[in-house]
Amino acid sequence: MNEDLDKLVEDRIKQKEAEDKAKAEAEEKAQAEYMRAKAEAEAKETALIAQDTAKALQTKLNMEVVKHIDSSQAVADKIEKTADKLVDTGLKTQENKVEADKILSEDEILEADFTKNKDEYLYHGINHKIDKKWKRTIIHIINDIWFVIWAIVSCFTIVPVSTFLSRIGALKGFMKGVALVLGILLLLACLGGLTYGCLKWTGVIQ
Repeated sequence: MNEDLDKLVEDRIKQKEAEDKAKAEAEEKAQAEYMRAKAEAEAKETALIAQDTAKALQTKLNMEVVKHIDSSQAVADKIEKTADKLVDTGLKTQENKVEADKILSEDEILEADFTKNKDEYLYHGINHKIDKKWKRTIIHIINDIWFVIWAIVSCFTIVPVSTFLSRIGALKGFMKGVALVLGILLLLACLGGLTYGCLKWTGVIQ
């Protein structure tokens, strides 16, 4: 167990050393490329001195500016502050874009909800999308309550009639006529019994 643990630690150390070495090599390579490009630029611009004095002076000034930037800590601090401001500005722009996309997405969701539940909203005289979730929830609860009430009422009124008529529609000839007459009599009996029961319950009939 200890040998495996030692081997694991050793492997991790080697891996870390390899990563540090690769990172150092990459930094050295980048620095070397920078120095090479800088030297080439200085050599190229210096060669133009004899051809254009004004340009040569400007080139020399540019080279001095570069040296000053590389060597001055104050300039480095200013560049760092400017870079921070640019980063902050970029992040703020992205945040504003995300917020705008979020608002647009929420607006599309509200529009889709209104389109889906348009009939339920129209029952309440509302012909536009609703922004607050609690408002939509109240409307849906009210509609659900009325649905339950209507389902109970229709169970004793419309459903029996609809079911009876659908069954009669499947019959033919004489049997259809007999079923229709019996159905009407049965319906009248049910309605009469229901009416009598209600009047009896309310005390109208003693």
